[in-house]
Amino acid sequence: MSEGPYIVDTVVLVYFLLVAQEGLLCDLLGRPLQVPLAVYDPEDRELLTATSARSELLSEMRQSVRYYETSATLAAESELPDHAIESHARIKRVDDLYDDGRLVTVAMTPQEQVLAAQLQGSEAAGHGLKFRLAAGEAACVAISYERGWTIATDDADALKVLSRLHNGQEYPYERIRKLLIRAADEGCISREDANRLHDEMRSLGFWDSSQPFD
Repeated sequence: MSEGPYIVDTVVLVYFLLVAQEGLLCDLLGRPLQVPLAVYDPEDRELLTATSARSELLSEMRQSVRYYETSATLAAESELPDHAIESHARIKRVDDLYDDGRLVTVAMTPQEQVLAAQLQGSEAAGHGLKFRLAAGEAACVAISYERGWTIATDDADALKVLSRLHNGQEYPYERIRKLLIRAADEGCISREDANRLHDEMRSLGFWDSSQPFD
């Protein structure tokens, strides 16, 4: 079992929301869930409404909300059944998590900001990356490394950077499949449910092809 505290990236949060298992994620990683502002910024709710801000001005979770909102609108206009409508309703629950105090934002230190900027900029190659990290992953990596927190991510490049930063030594991390295995092992869900949730995530775009259990 990984040690807390945890820092959670966008992909992990998105897929647990899409399968309506944000409560399970809280059970596994503790309450409140902790994310950097690049992953979720509560203030961009007003920014989006007031200015129709461009996506790059929004946190990654707000971009996800906007994406599913657009998909839901198209589905409604076509009068065809589409999971996008339900997905939009589920992804919007991130605001409920914040309002209920089950999710909080973590401010980065100047040192963490420098490392995150390197991972998003031209210095990324110096950390063994072919491509720059997205803002959310870069922030999570920086916080995890500087504070020794467990990172919850399914981004292979983020984990590659952390391994390099730790000089190949072990470091705490969680991936979605690993979380589902732990949920079953700790009796939160059955093995069948772990596989079912993994399959549902895959149907919604998750790329991991190996089920938690045979």
